[in-house]
Amino acid sequence: MKLIIAEKPELGRAIGAALNLSPAAGGTMTGSEYTVVWAFGHLMELEEPEKLDSKYKKWNLADLPMYFDPWPSVAIDGKADRLAQIGQLIQQADSIIHAGDPDDEGQYLIDEILDHFHNTKPVLRVFINDNTPSEIQKAFYQLQPNENFRSIGEAAHARALCDKTFGYNYSRFFGLTLNVKGLSVGRVQTPTLGLVVNRDRQIENHVKQKYFELTASAVLSGAAINLTFKPDKQFLNDGGHITDRAFFASVIADIPAPASVHVTKQQKKEAPPLPFNLVKLQAYMNEKYNLSVSRTLEITQELRDKFHAITYNRSDCQYLNAEQYDAAPQLLQGIMRRLGIQLSLDYSIHSKCFNDANVTAHHAIIPTNAQFDLSALSDEQQKVYIEIAKRYLVQFLPPIALEETKADAEVPAKGSFQAASIRILERGFSAYYPAKSFKAAALSDVPAGNYSVQLGNYRIAEKFTAPPKRYTQATLIMDMTQVAKYVTDPQAKAALQAKDKDKKGENGSIGTPATRDSIIETLIKRGYIQDDGKHLVSTQYGRQFYDLLPDDIKKPDLTALWWTIQEDIKSGNAQISDMTNSVLASIRKHLQDDYSAVHVDHAADREEIGKCPLCGKPVYETKLSFACSGYKNGCKFAIWKENGFFKHFGKKVTKAAAKTLLGPYHRCLERNLTSKAGKKYDAYFKMTIQNGRPQFSIEFPNKKKTTTKRNFRSFR
Repeated sequence: MKLIIAEKPELGRAIGAALNLSPAAGGTMTGSEYTVVWAFGHLMELEEPEKLDSKYKKWNLADLPMYFDPWPSVAIDGKADRLAQIGQLIQQADSIIHAGDPDDEGQYLIDEILDHFHNTKPVLRVFINDNTPSEIQKAFYQLQPNENFRSIGEAAHARALCDKTFGYNYSRFFGLTLNVKGLSVGRVQTPTLGLVVNRDRQIENHVKQKYFELTASAVLSGAAINLTFKPDKQFLNDGGHITDRAFFASVIADIPAPASVHVTKQQKKEAPPLPFNLVKLQAYMNEKYNLSVSRTLEITQELRDKFHAITYNRSDCQYLNAEQYDAAPQLLQGIMRRLGIQLSLDYSIHSKCFNDANVTAHHAIIPTNAQFDLSALSDEQQKVYIEIAKRYLVQFLPPIALEETKADAEVPAKGSFQAASIRILERGFSAYYPAKSFKAAALSDVPAGNYSVQLGNYRIAEKFTAPPKRYTQATLIMDMTQVAKYVTDPQAKAALQAKDKDKKGENGSIGTPATRDSIIETLIKRGYIQDDGKHLVSTQYGRQFYDLLPDDIKKPDLTALWWTIQEDIKSGNAQISDMTNSVLASIRKHLQDDYSAVHVDHAADREEIGKCPLCGKPVYETKLSFACSGYKNGCKFAIWKENGFFKHFGKKVTKAAAKTLLGPYHRCLERNLTSKAGKKYDAYFKMTIQNGRPQFSIEFPNKKKTTTKRNFRSFR
């Protein structure tokens, strides 16, 4: 029996169908020659250090750096049974066909399983980029020895080892030296934090720069046209502006009279947007529906696992292959019936998304032909499914037909006055699907040609530069796919871009479609950044921590360095140990760094309620009280929200009350109290400190005498 091990259920079932195999027990497919079984992505992960050696349960600087050679892998929670089942099939097989995805991770994922069971059976490798039956059958005629590709998997294994080594050691080191719980450092996590920190500082440190723009007007063929002057590049500052008003005065003086205006017209087409990959979908859903990027990923997984409604969801590709083009008419008719719409799709349109050369290990996310009831989906699931479906539908709607009219009036040696207008001739797909707006101006009515006119109504407008916009989840996850644009080291920038040379839509990235959402969630969970419902903003705590980290471990350049070593591993010019040793050398070097004078305060981002009347340290709100931050130094001061004195009068200690109690008069005004006779009255609750604890009394407005009530200090 030849055992085929696929990476995912979708691929395994497609292989089974292409080879005419029948479904069998235990989630397999079988026939006279082949049995196909599939993993569910990674079935294994590197074991936790404390499970390999109990001494690591307690964090100690003396135990760093932690590293295991070899570092064993274990089954991921919930996947042990599947792993054991594959192991039994390996033992029964005569030979094995490795059907992992055709990328580094796909090679590593299946090799890891084979190594775990000490496989000695012959292994062949099949590369499947297209799940259609004919392409799968073709791939099985091109099997190659798996040994030829082991080094590709070793490169991915090296990256996994280094990520664990890097994260475990630096997180423990900084957590211990700074005496702060919950700190974490990661190769991708930390540079992503840096993106937010640096963006926020650009905004806060932005100094408005004054610049000027020159406009003029002219009458062309009876139409009043407004033109804007575009200076030649040599006159612009680094920001692309003119900051000297006198320059425009000289331009006005040099304008020919009459001026020659050249008008051109060009027919253009605006194609529909490509189908979604995961990052584009996450960004779109965040912008349109305010869904978090992690929630969108969860929903796509639900659509796949529960309803089989969409294709592979963690794709980084926006392109489809030719066979999907051929299958589209039948598929899309079913989708339209499900959505309750009927569009006049034109299946003769060959969208640019259908390009075999641009399909990588995966293709774009599109609906499947699975039968399910749309009403069975939750509201969020429906939103995600419908957006995926609509993006596929519009590939068979015509493009927007446009006419672009441009006007240009040259001012010799200075630049030119320019104007542009775009008129929609045919709405195309935009009649059904949102598209960027095109607004026609009077210039669209002007015929092409040369005009000799008098320019006039010159206006030099004073403007100011604006800071960049704060990150949202959508814009941050998009910048993670093109982080190389922020890298200043030319070699690192080139390496990051080379890493993504075969990927459309990613250009010097960090992270993967499967991990980027969790990176953002981790940054929020750690308190490094905050999501205010609209923007992501770095906290003071996150900034302090990012600032103290050494440059060589907090910048995207590290991913570039690792990638170059991984490429050497693939080519046989380096070993896994070369990469892990370089990481360990960096860790050992930084273990000598002295952070004894550095303080990182997690409370820096919490609202200070007031100063402690005992020790003067800040008082912060907790779940149950308003407590002194000096508790580590022995200060026990706290005002409990369910304070017994307040409770006696039917009140709780609110934040506003706590602030006034900690103010100069140590009292707060409580209104609408009820006397025993049922009458309403107002009174001050006054706080004094006795034996290190707050005690309260009641004081009436406009009365000098104070009546002390029972001491409720033992109540909370």
